[in-house]
Amino acid sequence: MHAPEDLTPGARRTLDQIEYHPTTHNLGWHDLVVMLEEVADVEKSHGGEKIVVKLGNLREEFTRPEGTPVDEQTVLTLRRMFKEAGFIEGGKA
Repeated sequence: MHAPEDLTPGARRTLDQIEYHPTTHNLGWHDLVVMLEEVADVEKSHGGEKIVVKLGNLREEFTRPEGTPVDEQTVLTLRRMFKEAGFIEGGKA
Protein backbone atom coordinates (compact mmCIF):
# COMPACT_ATOMS: atom_id res chain seq x y z
CA MET A 1 0.00 0.00 0.00
CA HIS A 2 1.27 3.48 -0.85
CA ALA A 3 0.03 6.94 0.03
CA PRO A 4 -2.67 8.03 -2.39
CA GLU A 5 -1.40 10.05 -5.34
CA ASP A 6 -4.39 12.41 -5.20
CA LEU A 7 -3.81 13.93 -1.75
CA THR A 8 -4.66 17.60 -1.43
CA PRO A 9 -1.62 19.85 -1.03
CA GLY A 10 -2.40 20.40 2.66
CA ALA A 11 -2.69 16.66 3.36
CA ARG A 12 0.55 15.98 1.45
CA ARG A 13 2.33 18.66 3.53
CA THR A 14 1.04 17.10 6.76
CA LEU A 15 2.12 13.60 5.72
CA ASP A 16 5.54 14.98 4.74
CA GLN A 17 5.86 16.62 8.17
CA ILE A 18 5.23 13.28 9.83
CA GLU A 19 7.74 11.53 7.60
CA TYR A 20 10.61 14.01 7.39
CA HIS A 21 10.54 16.50 10.27
CA PRO A 22 11.72 16.09 13.85
CA THR A 23 8.93 15.33 16.28
CA THR A 24 9.09 18.80 17.83
CA HIS A 25 7.45 20.61 14.86
CA ASN A 26 4.10 22.39 15.14
CA LEU A 27 1.68 19.90 13.63
CA GLY A 28 -1.87 21.03 14.39
CA TRP A 29 -4.66 18.62 15.36
CA HIS A 30 -7.07 19.92 12.70
CA ASP A 31 -4.48 19.52 9.92
CA LEU A 32 -3.70 16.03 11.17
CA VAL A 33 -7.35 14.93 11.22
CA VAL A 34 -8.00 16.37 7.73
CA MET A 35 -5.03 14.44 6.33
CA LEU A 36 -6.01 11.23 8.13
CA GLU A 37 -9.52 11.45 6.69
CA GLU A 38 -7.99 11.46 3.19
CA VAL A 39 -5.83 8.37 3.71
CA ALA A 40 -7.60 6.25 6.35
CA ASP A 41 -10.92 5.44 7.96
CA VAL A 42 -11.41 7.86 10.86
CA GLU A 43 -14.08 7.59 13.55
CA LYS A 44 -14.54 10.68 15.72
CA SER A 45 -15.96 10.65 19.24
CA HIS A 46 -16.36 13.07 22.13
CA GLY A 47 -16.97 15.99 19.76
CA GLY A 48 -13.81 15.28 17.80
CA GLU A 49 -11.61 15.12 20.89
CA LYS A 50 -10.81 11.47 20.20
CA ILE A 51 -10.34 9.65 16.92
CA VAL A 52 -9.83 6.03 15.94
CA VAL A 53 -7.74 5.63 12.81
CA LYS A 54 -7.92 2.45 10.71
CA LEU A 55 -5.30 2.11 7.99
CA GLY A 56 -5.36 -1.31 6.34
CA ASN A 57 -5.21 -3.79 9.22
CA LEU A 58 -3.72 -1.19 11.59
CA ARG A 59 -5.80 0.60 14.22
CA GLU A 60 -4.79 3.39 16.60
CA GLU A 61 -6.70 5.71 18.92
CA PHE A 62 -5.60 9.32 19.42
CA THR A 63 -6.75 12.08 21.79
CA ARG A 64 -6.66 15.76 20.88
CA PRO A 65 -3.76 17.45 22.71
CA GLU A 66 -4.34 20.22 25.26
CA GLY A 67 -2.14 22.69 23.36
CA THR A 68 -1.80 23.57 19.70
CA PRO A 69 0.79 21.09 18.43
CA VAL A 70 0.29 17.35 18.36
CA ASP A 71 2.54 15.67 20.93
CA GLU A 72 5.70 13.76 20.13
CA GLN A 73 4.23 10.33 20.92
CA THR A 74 1.37 10.89 18.47
CA VAL A 75 3.83 11.80 15.70
CA LEU A 76 5.97 8.73 16.47
CA THR A 77 2.92 6.44 16.52
CA LEU A 78 1.66 7.83 13.20
CA ARG A 79 5.13 7.53 11.67
CA ARG A 80 5.26 3.86 12.68
CA MET A 81 1.71 3.29 11.41
CA PHE A 82 2.41 4.90 8.02
CA LYS A 83 5.69 3.03 7.71
CA GLU A 84 4.01 -0.32 8.44
CA ALA A 85 1.28 0.51 5.90
CA GLY A 86 3.91 1.34 3.27
CA PHE A 87 2.92 5.03 3.02
CA ILE A 88 6.37 6.30 4.02
CA GLU A 89 9.87 4.89 4.04
CA GLY A 90 10.83 5.97 7.53
CA GLY A 91 11.85 9.52 8.29
CA LYS A 92 13.58 10.76 11.41
CA ALA A 93 12.84 9.24 14.81
